[in-house]
Amino acid sequence: MLVFRQLQTKLFVSFVLLVLIPLLTLGFFSFRTATSSLEKETKQNQAQTVRLIGNNIKLMLDDAGEMTSYIMNNVSLQSLLSQDGNGPVSVEQAAALAYLDNIKSAKKYVSFLVIYGKNGFLYRDFSEFFRQVIPYSDFIEMPLYTAVAARDGEAFWTYSSTPLFTYGHSYNEIMVGRRIVDLYDRDNKLGLLFMGVNRDSIGNIIQDIEIVRSSNIFIFDDNYNLVSSKTRDNELRKTLTNDIGLKQKLFLETHSDNYEIGGKSYAVASAVVEPYNWNIVSLTPMEVIRSEHRIVLNATLALSLSLLALAAISSVFLSRTITKPIKLLLRSMNNFKRGDFNQKVEVVSRDEIGLLTHKYNEMVTETNSLIQKVYVSQTNQKMIELKTLQTQIEPHFLYNTLDYIFLNSKMNGDEKTAKVTQSLTELFRLSLNKGKDYYTIRQEIGQVKAYIHIQHARFPNRFVPRYEIDPDILPFYTMKLLLQPLAENAILHAFNAKRERPGTLTITGRKLDGERVEFIVEDDGCGMEAELANSLLSGDGGGLGEFGGSRGGGDSGSPTEKSSGSGYGIRNVNERLTMLFGAEYALRIESEPGRGTKIRLAIPLISDDNEWRLLYENHGR
Repeated sequence: MLVFRQLQTKLFVSFVLLVLIPLLTLGFFSFRTATSSLEKETKQNQAQTVRLIGNNIKLMLDDAGEMTSYIMNNVSLQSLLSQDGNGPVSVEQAAALAYLDNIKSAKKYVSFLVIYGKNGFLYRDFSEFFRQVIPYSDFIEMPLYTAVAARDGEAFWTYSSTPLFTYGHSYNEIMVGRRIVDLYDRDNKLGLLFMGVNRDSIGNIIQDIEIVRSSNIFIFDDNYNLVSSKTRDNELRKTLTNDIGLKQKLFLETHSDNYEIGGKSYAVASAVVEPYNWNIVSLTPMEVIRSEHRIVLNATLALSLSLLALAAISSVFLSRTITKPIKLLLRSMNNFKRGDFNQKVEVVSRDEIGLLTHKYNEMVTETNSLIQKVYVSQTNQKMIELKTLQTQIEPHFLYNTLDYIFLNSKMNGDEKTAKVTQSLTELFRLSLNKGKDYYTIRQEIGQVKAYIHIQHARFPNRFVPRYEIDPDILPFYTMKLLLQPLAENAILHAFNAKRERPGTLTITGRKLDGERVEFIVEDDGCGMEAELANSLLSGDGGGLGEFGGSRGGGDSGSPTEKSSGSGYGIRNVNERLTMLFGAEYALRIESEPGRGTKIRLAIPLISDDNEWRLLYENHGR
């Protein structure tokens, strides 16, 4: 039995068995199967085509009905029909008449438009030739008037427009009529509207449709009148026109697939055009359906009688047997390529393909395990980097402030030191935030105010703080220590201690475009060159020497502060923003030497604590 595990052996045995299949049985079976399949497919196509024709006709009739409804409810036309028939026509009413004149140009299927006014108004417009319309006084005595009036404004379709004109000519059109009712008083009947729809426009829908050769398509209205047709069989057309009983059977949805009409067998498909109760009927001669494919069927039968055909069919079968597991492997590989790493293909054989499938499953399992390890490792690394960046900005300020508190307390012992100490306590409390990396904007503003109060106590003549905070943004969430590093750089480097008057440091917070919060840290200090501003964000600023020099020099603080490196806080905030939200949320610095500096930043509106936590943990995704 081990020999049958080899693919080469399977191919040889299968080929021998298939060659021994009886030739005539295969040929007969192929002929019967192909004939049945082709007939079924043709009937399905015929039924689908009839439904599509019905939908297209419905669209045309709906459009015509909506057009008459729009005309009937036109305010200018209603005004024209409500006034005295001999009264002057206003500019608005003249525009309505001009609109009516253009309808037949806009809608090619419209053959005429006639409007009777109860006040004696009469409008008539024809696309081809003028016709004499029956006077309104005579028309109200006719059955057509009664039928249209009974619908009380609803559309009434009729097979012929002859009753509307003085000469009993049979025009090539159907007609839709509506009673015009006052928009504000339904009991006030203003007149009647009639519009002709050219049958050729309906016939154009079916003229280019070819289900199979010699297919016949007929369109009947709700009174079994033949509206249009496509057929070369005049006898069949005559039979369907005159035989009401036959039409009733054809219109039934439960009719059989085949009908005997005039000694010929037809495949029948019908569809109803709702809500008009029109019927679309397609009759295809069965002999045409069979003859269309007879050459192909005969060729198939002839080929089945030859050894070459048997060998070809055997090869197809063998290729399917071989390629099926390979296709399963390819499908699994494509899924794996698209990101679905939980792939496993069932091993259904012990031959070479089965061994290949088994090895593939092992490879997928190992690869998936490695991907998971790498992803977790990278995620943890990013979170560690983010937390490290956030905590690095705190220590040097802590040491400087404690140094100041110590010296000021020792030398002065005044109330000012107590207030600074209180601000420092608030600053530490908000910075720690119970270990959380985010809090509300209200807390962030409190934190930066505490910091600025401490620095203002240290440098009372250097700057004056100003806050422009929209109270609506205070409940939203932000990351910790977002504004303090920006305020720190402005206080320590923007204001020259030798200035004649203190500078102004402005903190602004407001909603931006309903989806973001914008913060602006602005000073009127020494400013900087655009090149240095860009280098601060990219990390190429070169430290305090360049930054401090560009800001105008002067006393920029204690030695401890100078050694901390200017511009680091700005880069830190910028890195945290871009890491969490993306490059579009990077800081923007607007500065000009001698004119001050403005730093803008934006964050998304996050109103839910859980939403911010998930955003933070997923790095903004």
